[in-house]
Amino acid sequence: MESSMKPLSSDFGLYLKSFKLFLERSTEYQCMEKFIDENLPEVVTSIGKKGASCLNVLGVGSGSGEVDMKILSKIQSKHPGLPIHNEVVEPNPHQITKYKDLVKEITQGLNISFTWNQMRSEEYEKQNKERKECRKFDFIHMIQMLYFVQSVPDTIKYFHSLLETNGKLLIIQVAGDSGLHSLWNKVGSRFPTNSGFLGDQKVLDEMRVKYQKYELPSDMDITECFIEGNENGERLLNFLTDVADFRKTAPPDLKAEVLHNLRHPPCSREENGKILFNNNMHFIVVDN
Repeated sequence: MESSMKPLSSDFGLYLKSFKLFLERSTEYQCMEKFIDENLPEVVTSIGKKGASCLNVLGVGSGSGEVDMKILSKIQSKHPGLPIHNEVVEPNPHQITKYKDLVKEITQGLNISFTWNQMRSEEYEKQNKERKECRKFDFIHMIQMLYFVQSVPDTIKYFHSLLETNGKLLIIQVAGDSGLHSLWNKVGSRFPTNSGFLGDQKVLDEMRVKYQKYELPSDMDITECFIEGNENGERLLNFLTDVADFRKTAPPDLKAEVLHNLRHPPCSREENGKILFNNNMHFIVVDN
C-alpha cells in the first residue's frame, strides 16, 4: 500500500456519504429487493425447529436496517403467528439509532422483538465466548460486510456454528464476475484495505457444507468518475477503492491504472453515453 493513502472506511462520516451516493447510482438495492421477493420466501419456509415457540434471527453488519426489515417481514409472512426475536450486530451508533427509528415506524402488525449489539462481529464473537454463550439462530444474514472483517474464514465458520437445526446462513457479496472483484484482483494490494472478495465460496467448499448460490445482475453509473473535479465522481472513486481522497493521495501510476480498468471490460461497459460499472451480486444460502 502507498503510505499517503488512508482507508475511506476508517472515517464513517466520509464513508457514509460515498455509500449513499453508491446506492443512488447503482441498482444494488433493487437487486436485493428482487432476491428477497422472489427467492427468499422459499429459503425461509423450512427454517425453525419443529414445535418452536419463536424464530431467532441474527443480522451481522445490519447498518440502518432497511434490508433487515424487508427480510424480517418476509420471514414473518412465511411463519404467521410465530414471534421473531431479532438480534442486531452493528458497530456504528448512528446506524443503530436509524435502525431503531425505522423499527418504530414499521413494526406495527409484526410480532418482532429486538436486541441491539453495538460492536464489530469479532467483538460479538469474543463477548459470546467469554460469557460462554452459544445462542442458536434459525436465520443469520451477513450483507456486504465480509470486506471489513479481520478473517473471512473465521467469521463464516463462527456464525455458521450458531445455526439452529434447519437454520440458514445468507451471505450477500459482489459476484465473481463483478467489476469490483476484477479491480481489486488487479490493484487491491496497493490499496490500504485488504477486502475479502469472494473468500466466502472457497471457505464454504473447504468446510464441505451444503450451499446454494443465486447470481443477480446489478450495475452502477460511474460516468462522473471520469470528469476531473466532479465531486460525485470523487466520492464514487473513493468508495470503489476504499481510499479517502483517492485522486489527491494516490500515486499517478496507480490512479491511471485504476481509471483505465474502471472504464473497460470486465469492470464496465459503455451504454447510451454512460459508463456502467458491473456490480453483479451473489446471494449464498448455507445450510446447517
